[in-house]
Order: sequence, then C-alpha cells, then structure tokens
Amino acid sequence: MRKLAIGAVLATGVAVLAVPSAANAVGPGFIDYSCGPRISYERANGSSPLGSAQTSFGYVHLDKSWNRIYKGRHVFYALAGGLQRGDRVTLDWSDTGGRSWHGCYAKRRGSIATAGGVDQWGGRSFRACVFSVGRWVCTPWKK
Repeated sequence: MRKLAIGAVLATGVAVLAVPSAANAVGPGFIDYSCGPRISYERANGSSPLGSAQTSFGYVHLDKSWNRIYKGRHVFYALAGGLQRGDRVTLDWSDTGGRSWHGCYAKRRGSIATAGGVDQWGGRSFRACVFSVGRWVCTPWKK
C-alpha cells in the first residue's frame, strides 16, 4: 500500500508540474484551439484597426472588416509582423467577455502572420496575441 501511495504522489506531482507551463502559455481562462470558419485577410476589402500589442521584436494588430463578408457577420483579423523564429500569433475569441476563450493560431508566412475569425452569433469578443521573447502580449478584447 505504501508503494502505491508513493507512486500516486509521484504521478500527481509530475502532472502538477506539467500543467503550469501549459497554463502560463495561454492563461487560466483558455479553453481550446477551435478556430471556426477561417477567412483570409485578402477578402476583407478594408478593415478598421481596433488595437495593437508589441514586444521588443514582434507586433500584432486586431482589425475588424468594414463589410459583413461571412454570412452577414463581421470578420476580425490578427495581423502580425516582425516575427522571429519561434514566435506565435493567435486570434482569440470569447462569448463570455474574456473570462474564458478559444485561441486560433495564425497562418505564418516568413516574418508575418494572419488569422481571421467570424463573429458568428453577434456580440462575440476578439483579441490578437503575439508570443515573442518568451512572453505573450495581447490587444484588449473588442467587439
């Protein structure tokens, strides 16, 4: 019985050690990587900037399409540049005002990246995030 208890403690300890690194990468409200419909930025025909975030190298902008190009709904975009090897970009969306969210990795081409997401139900919040120089920075949540 003692060996079983030690094994359970060790297994639990390993699991506990593994979880914080994953949680720190995306935050405590993160749910999953469900992207939903993906729309290319080239289809936007114009957009309005909603916010920006920057690290010492990479930056990310959150834009909203001027027109409702996906089934009558607005499309939000994460547009990033100045990216270095290992940098990542996400477009996050939330139906709870940012208390919990889904993230979608942007498609990367060299030092730039783009991702698009649809305000499918109306009232959904979006933000754009970049991971660079060992930390995440994000734009504020916008509708």
